[in-house]
Amino acid sequence: MSESPIKDSRTLIAELQSEIDKVIGPHLEGVEDFALVDFPNHPNVGDSAIWLGEETYLQQKLGRAPSYVCTYDTWSKRDFERAVPVGPILIHGGGNFGDLWPNHQEFRLRLLSEFPDRQIIQLPQTIHFSSKASLKRAAEIINSHKKFRILVRDTKSLDVARKEFTAAVDLCPDMAFCLGAQSSRAAIARKLLLLLRTDHEKVEQGRSRPLPSFAVVEDWLMEQRGLGKWLLLQALLEMSPRVFKGRMPSELDVRIRWFHLLASNRVARGMKQVGSSAYVITDRLHTHIFCVLLNVPHSVLDNNYGKISTFVDAWSKPFEKLARPLSTSVDEAVATFLDICKGSPTPMDRG
Repeated sequence: MSESPIKDSRTLIAELQSEIDKVIGPHLEGVEDFALVDFPNHPNVGDSAIWLGEETYLQQKLGRAPSYVCTYDTWSKRDFERAVPVGPILIHGGGNFGDLWPNHQEFRLRLLSEFPDRQIIQLPQTIHFSSKASLKRAAEIINSHKKFRILVRDTKSLDVARKEFTAAVDLCPDMAFCLGAQSSRAAIARKLLLLLRTDHEKVEQGRSRPLPSFAVVEDWLMEQRGLGKWLLLQALLEMSPRVFKGRMPSELDVRIRWFHLLASNRVARGMKQVGSSAYVITDRLHTHIFCVLLNVPHSVLDNNYGKISTFVDAWSKPFEKLARPLSTSVDEAVATFLDICKGSPTPMDRG
C-alpha cells in the first residue's frame, strides 16, 4: 500500500470535515429537535474539544442548538421526553466506549435499554474492552436495539464493532476537527512542551536520559478553582435580558449555555497551552489534533491501548508537521526534536 501524500494542516482539516459530513449528514436529514448527551464536565481539554466540535457541526448542519443536553449524572427521562418528543439522541463522542470509563458506558447502555425504538447515534468513539464479560453484556444490550448507529474513529474499533454488534457501524473522524483551523493568540514562549497523560491511560515511557533544560512537562487536567460556578453565573447574567422582556429562561436554556461556556473555556486553555509551544511531544490524542488545528510540529507517543496510533493511521498520518514514524519512547521523541531543530535556540517556524 502506498503512503498517503503529505498534506498541510488546512487541506487535511478540510478533507476530514468533509468526511465527517459525508458520514453523519445523511442521518440528520429532516431532524428538528434532538438531544446531545453525556457532556464531559471535567477538566480534560480533549473531551471539551469534541463537544465544541459537535456543537459547531450540528449548528452548521441543522441551524440550531440541541433541545436537550445533560451529563451522565444529570439525565432526566421526563425532561428529555418533553424537550425531544420524537427526535434522535446523539451521544457525545470520545474514548469511553468500553470498560475503562464505566460511568459513561453505563449511561450509554441505560439509554439503549430505556429507548429501544428511538434513533440513537453514537458520535465518533474509540472502542476498548479489557473484560470479555463487559463486552458480552454490552453486546447483549446493543444488539437488542434496532435503531442504534455507532460511529468509530479507527479501524480497530470498526473491527470490534462489526464482529460483536449488529448495529450499523461507520468509520468517522473525530468531531474536534469541526473546530477548523486555529491560530493561537499566545506568543511562542517555550521551545519544547511534553504534554503527557497523568491518568490511567498513561504509559510509562521509560525515560532514561535527562530532558533538555528548556523542556516543559505538563498535562492539561488542571483548571481554575470555581470555574464551573463562575461560568454558571455568567450564563445566568447573559440570559437576564430575557427576564426583563418577560421571557424567563428555562433551566435547560441555562444548562445549554453553561455547557458551551465550560467547553469553550477549556478548549481555549488547551489552545493556549499548545499554541505557545514551538514543538510538542504528546501521548494525548487531542493534543495531537490541536497540533494539526494550530499547525504545530510535534511527535506522538501512544496511550496504553493504542488509541492514538490507530487514529493517526486512519486519518492524520499525512500531516506535514507530524514526525514519522511515531515515537516509541520519550527519549526517541526528544531525539527526533533535537534532530529537527539541530539545537537551534530559536523557535521553529509555523509557516
